[in-house]
Amino acid sequence: MGCFSFKKYHPHTRYKSLFSGRIRDAHYAYYHKVLDLDQRRVIRVQTAEKRDEDFIFEALERRLDVIGEDLVSIIVSEDDLELLSWSRNEKDDIALIPFYPSPSDFPAGLPKVRRSQLTEIDRLAAQTDHTTYEPSPGHGPKHVVFKYYITEGNIVSFWHELNCTLRIPNHLNIVPLDCLVIDSATPGGPDKVVGFTTPFIAGGTVWDNVSRTFTLAHLNQLTKTIDYLNLQLGIVHGTINSANLLIDPETDQLKIFNFSWGAKLGWEGDKDHEGAVYRYDEHRNDIKMAVFAVYEIITRDLSFGPGNDASMVLEKETWEKAAEVRLEEGVDVAEYRRVLDEWVALRKPLDAVYTHYTQTPQHIDWPSVPEFPLTESRGTIARHRALWRSELTKRGEPFIKWQRPPTAELPLSRGKRLLATGEIVDEDPQFQSMISPVPYEYRWK
Repeated sequence: MGCFSFKKYHPHTRYKSLFSGRIRDAHYAYYHKVLDLDQRRVIRVQTAEKRDEDFIFEALERRLDVIGEDLVSIIVSEDDLELLSWSRNEKDDIALIPFYPSPSDFPAGLPKVRRSQLTEIDRLAAQTDHTTYEPSPGHGPKHVVFKYYITEGNIVSFWHELNCTLRIPNHLNIVPLDCLVIDSATPGGPDKVVGFTTPFIAGGTVWDNVSRTFTLAHLNQLTKTIDYLNLQLGIVHGTINSANLLIDPETDQLKIFNFSWGAKLGWEGDKDHEGAVYRYDEHRNDIKMAVFAVYEIITRDLSFGPGNDASMVLEKETWEKAAEVRLEEGVDVAEYRRVLDEWVALRKPLDAVYTHYTQTPQHIDWPSVPEFPLTESRGTIARHRALWRSELTKRGEPFIKWQRPPTAELPLSRGKRLLATGEIVDEDPQFQSMISPVPYEYRWK
């Protein structure tokens, strides 16, 4: 359990500075409000002088995994990053609890699973975990990817990504929705949708796992699936790259996943909230991004992205295949380039016809984010997207909690398992025998 470690990566992968500011008339006046994506907690870090994120994150790297889980604020020294003081006081708690939609805000009949039914296996990325659950008693655990949000800044993007994912018809080359993940702040309280699951495809992404052969069939599956998304459904993926492509080891089918940067073709975005969310960006069109994806698969060169023009790759005299990359036997790089060039040429007249998602024959659409409820916060009653945790605690109002042990404390001792709620529970021996140890093919490499 927990073979992914945030400690393997740069601190900027684990920590996000949500806000920085200054406390009036305080000696340690400067602070950063930091989200720790590993423990799923927010903490304030104060210093006497204004310091950048690198300094703040280094201080947390040294201290956060060993200080109390209930601390909400710390003060560190300027020279040696010494922990000078800490606080559990509500007045120092600057965490916010975000709004979560209700199951009734989504189409009826969608499958659901409770967050407490999910067991954490691995931490794949920010707010994305490999988990398992038992679909029905007596059946083996189902491996799924659990995607969720824990801050108010992700409310709108989560809504659009989930609604897009659940409305895409079943397709052999697109990872589908598995379940809505529901939870409540108290037992028996109103359920909220806190995330969703998709099937876990073993073996890692195309970028991560170069031991598999990338064939012409995979290339054709990629281009045809992009055609289906763009020209039939009016959906643009937005981040077609080797890290968002999988190859199913059981079917040898390429699969596209992760619509977090998706868009409705030609759409101006969700103007009722953050207009940039799911707004079509020509710089992220799937044709260009697919060109870069195929180039990076073959060459392992990640130099090109949304800010570049596809011609920079298409017109390159040679693509140097990386030594570790495996292409189809008997097929050289020139053939991959020929197939790609033909597809790009075929798309040009079609893209001139289809400029807006409503023009496509099976276009999908969905409503805007539900209206936030009227709530009281800091003396005002308004439609707040998030509430101060300190106020909820003071009023005795329950809220959904996310904090969990750090990767440094994993794996757990035999006989224990970690739920997606962050709780550690005693292991059911029968369940334990079915999922532990986690075999290589289920690990995200």
